[in-house]
Order: sequence, then C-alpha cells, then structure tokens
Amino acid sequence: MPFRYADIPESRTKQYYAIGRHIWKMHKELGHDYLVRLQDESVEMMYPEIKERLNMTIRSAREIIEGKLSPEKTLTYMLFPPVVTQRGDLTQGSMKLLYGESCDLTFIVIDDNKEGEIFFILNGHAEDGIPVDWWLEKPDSELLDRRHQKLGYKLREIPSRIKNLTKCGIRIIEILKDVRNERTPQWNLASYHISMVWGTGMSNQLFERSSWDGFAELWDGVNAKRLGLPDYWFCYVPWPLMVKTLFDMPRRSWTLRITGLFLGHKFYIQGLEDIAIDWIKENFPEVFEIGVKQQIQEEGIPLPWQTLGCVSPNLNDPDVYKNEAFDFKYPKPEKFLKPTDLDMSLEDILKGVYLDITHETKEKISKDHIISQGIGRETTYLK
Repeated sequence: MPFRYADIPESRTKQYYAIGRHIWKMHKELGHDYLVRLQDESVEMMYPEIKERLNMTIRSAREIIEGKLSPEKTLTYMLFPPVVTQRGDLTQGSMKLLYGESCDLTFIVIDDNKEGEIFFILNGHAEDGIPVDWWLEKPDSELLDRRHQKLGYKLREIPSRIKNLTKCGIRIIEILKDVRNERTPQWNLASYHISMVWGTGMSNQLFERSSWDGFAELWDGVNAKRLGLPDYWFCYVPWPLMVKTLFDMPRRSWTLRITGLFLGHKFYIQGLEDIAIDWIKENFPEVFEIGVKQQIQEEGIPLPWQTLGCVSPNLNDPDVYKNEAFDFKYPKPEKFLKPTDLDMSLEDILKGVYLDITHETKEKISKDHIISQGIGRETTYLK
C-alpha cells in the first residue's frame, strides 16, 4: 500500500516534498521512516563518496589546464554545488563570472528530522575560477560544537534556534569565517559565502540524472517562496550578485541561461560513483530499484526541450496538497530518453553520458549522438 502525504510527520520542510519529485516518489513507495534511516546511515558512505567526487573535480580541472583532457568533451561536477555538472572548457569563465576571482563557499546541510540541527558541513575553495581545495565535517565533528561568541549557541544547533534561513546563515558565517581564516590564512581576503541546504533538498538533487533538470530543480529550491512555500529550500548567504540575478529569472529563462554557461546547452546524463552504487545496493536495494533503476529504465530521463517546458506544481492552490497533485507536467509527447535508445545498459548510463543534443534537438536520439562517456579523468571520447 503506497504511503501518503499525511504519513510524513509535521516539520519545517514537510511541504517541500511537493517540489522534490524524486524524494516524493520514494516516500510514496518506501515511507518516511525508511528515508530517515537511509539518511542517518548514509554518513558512512558520505565521506568516501564526496572525497572521490571532489578530488576527481580538482584533478580533472588541473589536467584540463595542462592539456591532458579534451575540455569541450569532458564533464566534471561543480564545486559550488557538487550535485550538478559543468563542461571543462566553460568551467573557469563561468565560475569567475558567478563567484569572482577567489571564493570560499560552505554548504550547511540541515537535518530535516532532528529539529533543524546541522547534518554536515562541506567547504570548497576556488581560485581564478578553478577548484583547488575542500573539506568536510561530519555530524560527530567537534567543529559543530564550537559556540557563537555572542549568542552562546553551538554551531550545530543554530538552524534549530533561528528559523529564518537567511538570518541563520548570517550567524553561522560569523563562526565559519574565523574557521576559514584559521585553517587557510592565505585565503583570508577571499569572498565568503555559505549555502543553507535542507537535507531533503540535497537528497532530491542527488537522485537527478538529467543535467538540465538538475539546474532547473536548483531554481525550484531557491525560489520556493515564489512557488508558495514559507522559506527557501536552499539559499546563499550573502548572495553572490550574479547568482542572485540569474535566480531572479523565470524558471525557463534561468535553465536556458545556466545550461548555456556551464554546458554550452548540450545534454549530460549524470552518472553515479561506484562507491555510492555499491553501498546503496548492499544496504538499501529498494532505493536503487526505485530511485535509480526505475527512473532510468522505465520512466526515462527528460530531454532538454522537455525540461524547458516543464511546469511545477501550483502550491498556491489548496487542492494540490489535498489531492497530492505534486506532478511536474512535462510537454507532450512525454517520451523520455531510455538506455535502449542509446544501445546502452543501465551500468553504461550510470558512468555518465555526454550527448550532442540541445533544447532545439527534436529528432530521435540514438547512440550516434554520444560525444563521450564517463566523467573527468575517467572520460572515454567517442567523437
């Protein structure tokens, strides 16, 4: 029997399931308690997964600069945030445009289920638009027990004490600027931003395979208040000016502009590292079946033109929650891309596939559209 919206306990982010199409689907199939256990136990997989992803990003950026990789055919994960992808030849210019010459950005991931305590912290640093360093603090880190000098609150408890994400972020950055200056004093003049992220929002992003939908879903989370929700699902504090300008655009315009900046409008099917695949299969096989296998093989992956025409649920309509009408409406025909269209297996798709198609591509997609497979230093070029 499927689980209902009413089965989700009341919390500050219960309403946000309506704009998280992946976590909503998994809740309906597996239930809230199952997803809480998934999040809690994912800590053991989190560090090696992030380590592999971000070290790959930094090494790949270095090898692109050295001419060892083909920049226009190589994709890497962004440093800010590490859940969407960028093309090697567009990375430096785009990152400098959005974040400036020297920047630290710290992601504060908040636990939806523990009254808003911090789940973990991930910091990244970019110089001249190039990712160069990162660090991670897990839930048991002593850093999270560091107290705010004026308020006396522990760092880990600030989101539970201050409900507004922007005001909360201002207080957190007062602590973390000191931490940055202690750990990396050579960058004490770099700009500093933090991103407040609810764990449900992060989880939803991690299950997204479409590079275009990945960027579009960032818009949904940032513009949650515009969609009818009480606060951001994720936000920056303070806002980088150019980032804020882009997010102020309509969903379609944002998606078109940001995919142009980072992907040249081409389409990348985002893969998943073996570390994550093996851990999920062993510990939460139902999640792999529903969140990965069904999504790719049975439902398919929306194409760029379908993402641009997608309409989010109207959360200002009271009947949307009453009827659980949380569907994202894609334009007809709703025939999404599947592995069979590319003569590929599920395992092939999960390595990542870069395709020579854009939002203007309407013809049937085939293996002839494949530019490369893989990510970063592990890319195989097919064109």
